[in-house]
Amino acid sequence: MQYSTDYFWVVLCKNSRFHRKGNLFHRHTIPLGETDAISPMPRLTDPITVRCDNCGEEYAYKLKEVLRAEIEVPEEFVPHPSFAAY
Repeated sequence: MQYSTDYFWVVLCKNSRFHRKGNLFHRHTIPLGETDAISPMPRLTDPITVRCDNCGEEYAYKLKEVLRAEIEVPEEFVPHPSFAAY
């Protein structure tokens, strides 16, 4: 049995009204870039602007709002410009 895990830097969409319609406990994750279980976060000095792939809204996120998550990402995934080099 082989188990492979894909880790990504993500943010949680701030448009909770749109994403919580069906489930009050659901938070939509927006993938930013691929990583692994131990790599440090890229050094970002300014907040980054991210457009949600689901609702289309755009919000600014501080560095402390970027998380590492184990998620399944669609094949057409394009990394955020701030995370493309990592």
